[in-house]
Amino acid sequence: MNLYEMTFIVRPDLDDEQTRAVADQITERLKTAGGEIAAAYPWMPARRRLAYPIKDFNDGYYVTTVFRLEPGELREFENGLKLNDNILRFLIVTATDNNIRQAQNRLHQLTQQAAMQAQQAQQAAARASQPAPSAAPEAADEQPATAAATETETVAAQPEPPAETRAPEPEPETEAEPAVATAAPAETAEE
Repeated sequence: MNLYEMTFIVRPDLDDEQTRAVADQITERLKTAGGEIAAAYPWMPARRRLAYPIKDFNDGYYVTTVFRLEPGELREFENGLKLNDNILRFLIVTATDNNIRQAQNRLHQLTQQAAMQAQQAQQAAARASQPAPSAAPEAADEQPATAAATETETVAAQPEPPAETRAPEPEPETEAEPAVATAAPAETAEE
């Protein structure tokens, strides 16, 4: 059995369940052809923009599968992929053991991420189901922060004095032109 790596693009107009069904259908077809699947995983993110439109689609769901299959069975498997309307494009290349390790590492990372997301969702649901904390502070260290917030609110609540009573702001002097006092008191006094 030879080792192969296949990447295929699923139509983007299918929902998540249908996209998984297409990937599972291809996996089952490989198994019925006598193949062994080493790893199968969607890309992250799975939906990606295509370089050019294919069958009037501008994006698609990318899935990679690493598998072993007899060379004689490969041609028949490729013909089945060509006839599948849900597959926009596919590429099958000869793989190495390094490809298997990389694919299994990616699959392991994806399962860990999915597990973490599920755990975070459970924690968020648990937090949402707990009653809201009371408004009164229970710990002594919370009171200074509340007092500081109250002081800030009272300072912010004080109205500003009217513009007429405010002192005018001095204009900044420039260093290039020093201020020189010039006066003509003699002429002004005579008039």
